[in-house]
Amino acid sequence: MALFGIYASHTTESCPLNNINTAKGLLQLTASDVESLTKKYKINTILGQYHSALEHTFIWIVDAENPHLIQQFCLAAKIASFNKITIVPLITFNEALEEVKRIHSL
Repeated sequence: MALFGIYASHTTESCPLNNINTAKGLLQLTASDVESLTKKYKINTILGQYHSALEHTFIWIVDAENPHLIQQFCLAAKIASFNKITIVPLITFNEALEEVKRIHSL
């Protein structure tokens, strides 16, 4: 189990709220498609999906086995077709504090 953030941003012009072609492509993706893709690309669960429509950004928190498979998921789900995607490993604040203590022997 490893947590990753899928951070994405797109332009106002490519936003599904403003662009009919992007909207049509996005609406073709069903819930069962997403479920199938998460299994195929070894995403154990999507823990949260947070979107800011006016900022044209989103972050999804996923429990996954491999960031390279997350990349393939983003391509297959077509979210990479109109978003700049960044995949980042995530730890909790407490885990970060423990690492600080370990590094500095505190």
